[in-house]
Amino acid sequence: SLAPGLAGDQLGHGTMVAGLAAGGGGLLAKYRGAAPVSPIVDLKVTDSQGQALTADVIAAIDWLIANKGKYNVKVANFSLVGNTEASFMSDPLNKAVERLWFSGVVVVAAVGNNGTASAPTKIGAPANDPFIITVGATDIVSSANLLDDYRTSWSAYGYTADGFAKPDLTAPGRYLIAPVPAASVFAATKPERIVEPGYMWMSGTSFAAPIVAGAAAQILARNSWSPDQVKGALMLTTTYMPGAGLEMGVA
Repeated sequence: SLAPGLAGDQLGHGTMVAGLAAGGGGLLAKYRGAAPVSPIVDLKVTDSQGQALTADVIAAIDWLIANKGKYNVKVANFSLVGNTEASFMSDPLNKAVERLWFSGVVVVAAVGNNGTASAPTKIGAPANDPFIITVGATDIVSSANLLDDYRTSWSAYGYTADGFAKPDLTAPGRYLIAPVPAASVFAATKPERIVEPGYMWMSGTSFAAPIVAGAAAQILARNSWSPDQVKGALMLTTTYMPGAGLEMGVA
């Protein structure tokens, strides 16, 4: 834990993100993650309300760079977003995720939930970085048909301070069911969302990002590709979704 004085997942956010990326439970499990046999390295940087210091996030990235070989880290998911807009050329969090990217680790980040129904919004770090994979959220309308998917109104989109269009692609991010600690803030404050003991649904770009992180892990299990190649493969194989502000692909 890099957040001092805290142990475990008090909020529930991290457990849900991890479950959506790589939750297991066997072939017959109802709520498996996108890459259910992938091991997880969890670095806690937030408090019980989901707030994090940039310094703690950067410390986590430094730890990943130093230990990625020991733990075979290939993909890093950041279901967090900064609250200020800045240039990626000077923001310290951007510099940190780029060090991770160029060290050979695929970096996936949520674009944020500050979107509107019809207008672009500002994009904070690390989602504003042109190198990493930035993910928005779609509503799949409980259907396997990609043609009826649409961008949720709260999923942010727009151009960064440096003029890059974000997000790079979108993934399901509404009404996603994932594991959650029974004593967590999420479970205590949203009991109506518990679908069975130990599982609840939530919505947000934080929960779309690990779907893409899991897909990246699946790609790397089959190919010895660089982060750039993984990003290219994901973007080239999406289905275009018109009418979403920017023309975004759906993973």
